[in-house]
Amino acid sequence: MTQQLVVDELIDDAKQQAQLDDLGDSTFLTPLSVLVEALEREARLDPARRAQTSAQLVALLVKRLRLVDDRKTYPTIRDETVRAPIFIVGAPRTGSTHLHTLLGQDPQVRVPQFWEQNLPSPPPERETYTSDPRIAQIREVVAQIPAEMLKRHTIGAQRPEQCNLLMDWSFINFALLASYDIPTYRYWLFEADHAPAYEAHWQMLQQLQWHVPGQWVLKYPKHLLALETLLARYPDARLIWTHRDPAVFVPSAASLTGYMRSPSPGYDPQRFGLEWALNEEMILRRGLCTRDRFPDARRDYDVHYRDLMADPVQTIGGIYRHFGLDFTDDFRRQIEKWVQDHPKTEHGMHRYTPADFGLCADRLRQRFAFYSERFGIQPEVGT
Repeated sequence: MTQQLVVDELIDDAKQQAQLDDLGDSTFLTPLSVLVEALEREARLDPARRAQTSAQLVALLVKRLRLVDDRKTYPTIRDETVRAPIFIVGAPRTGSTHLHTLLGQDPQVRVPQFWEQNLPSPPPERETYTSDPRIAQIREVVAQIPAEMLKRHTIGAQRPEQCNLLMDWSFINFALLASYDIPTYRYWLFEADHAPAYEAHWQMLQQLQWHVPGQWVLKYPKHLLALETLLARYPDARLIWTHRDPAVFVPSAASLTGYMRSPSPGYDPQRFGLEWALNEEMILRRGLCTRDRFPDARRDYDVHYRDLMADPVQTIGGIYRHFGLDFTDDFRRQIEKWVQDHPKTEHGMHRYTPADFGLCADRLRQRFAFYSERFGIQPEVGT
């Protein structure tokens, strides 16, 4: 086995594993090459983690090979049109996962479930969508997720998951920065053209909706990094912006991503917190800049965390009125049932403080005043 990650060897392994050889266009090669070089030069991979990382990269290449093959095997996938998708954007840890899950209770809504994002090939079928054997495969994966991770972010085979899994096979993937200290790849992401990632996103939605259609509701805070590119690919997109006190959402995001980064050699939560706070500030500023450059009151709708948690039915009713969607009594009841059956602490309490990550609540509020003052965000009690 090689002692280094080598792009050509990863590709050869994937082709052998998938028994396929067409990876589609070559747009993935540059991001994959930048990523592999950063992993080798900066991530300080020990043999076990290098083997794990190699397997993950090969799995993504296999995913790409199979998706490309599906578009040849089932050519009508290419005819699918993704109409007026709704994207939940805004900073992380602002209630976006909760909102995504609640919106997914609407029978009219199509959310990408965790199992189908991980194993999208062959395309899911309507008749077996809730009984597909791939669901059991992913349940086994979820069963291995540590309880500490589930406290921070609830994951389930049939729960909705965010868009990075729709785009990861482009290898333009900000989520990788949670697991690896790879500054070269980070700098590259901030400057890169993200159009290939959104083309991958589009093609994945075509794949998933081919025989299981619906109104897409999608979610990913890091869409703000390349929001202009998203809007170019989805000009009829509708955006829900979730908002929360930055003295809470920044350390909460650092706690989630820091847990994922903690296996890296030399992990220092204080240093990491400063790094991640800067990421969140830069990305939020970039997203708001795009919103200001392309203003559209019909496209954008703002949701505050405090309102969502206090009255999800009223909050979601406001969303539906704004976008002209039918807010049915059945959907209302489904929201109420989900909230009752799934308390916020069902996996345990997620505990963290800004100081855990070298941060200060007052300083965070000063840094993010450009954001809090614009949207009337009040400090949360106890912070």
